[in-house]
Amino acid sequence: MYKLAKHIFIIFLFLGICTKSFGQVVRPMLRRPQNLQERVIHHQQQNNVGANRIEEVREEYINKRLSMSADQGQRFWPMYRRYRAALKQILAAKRKNNSADQPNGTDQINKELYYESELVNTRKYYTDEFLKILPAEKVSVIFKSERDFNDELVKQLSERSEAAKNNP
Repeated sequence: MYKLAKHIFIIFLFLGICTKSFGQVVRPMLRRPQNLQERVIHHQQQNNVGANRIEEVREEYINKRLSMSADQGQRFWPMYRRYRAALKQILAAKRKNNSADQPNGTDQINKELYYESELVNTRKYYTDEFLKILPAEKVSVIFKSERDFNDELVKQLSERSEAAKNNP
C-alpha cells in the first residue's frame, strides 16, 4: 500500500509539473533595439509612419475643400508637397536653434528672426506659385484649410491625451 501511494504521488507530481510547463504562454521575442542609435532610428521610423499618414489626411482634407479640376490637381499637388517640405525644413532648423545647444543668446535671437523671415518668404513665394495654378479664392482656401486642419488635429490629440489620462 505504501509503494502504491508513493507511485501515485510521483505520477501526480509529474502531472503537476507538466501542466505548469505547458500552461506557459510562449510568445516570440520581439527584437528590441539594443543601442541608442538603433533606438533613435526605430523611433524616427515610427514617427515617419505617423507623419506620412497625417500628411495624407491633410491632403485629403484640403482636396475636399478646394474641389479642383484634374489638370489643376496635377499641377497643384507636386507644388504643394514642395511647399510643405520647405516649411518642414525651416521649422526643423528653427527647432534646432531653440534647443539648449545654443549658448549665445544674441545669435539665437538673430537666427530666430532669420527663420521667421524665411518662413514668410517661403509662404510668399509659394503663394505666387499657387496663384499661377489656382484662382485667388482657392489659394485663400488652402491656407484656411491648413489652419482648420491643424486646429482639428490639436483638438483630437488633446482629447486623446485627456482620455488616456482618465483611463490608464
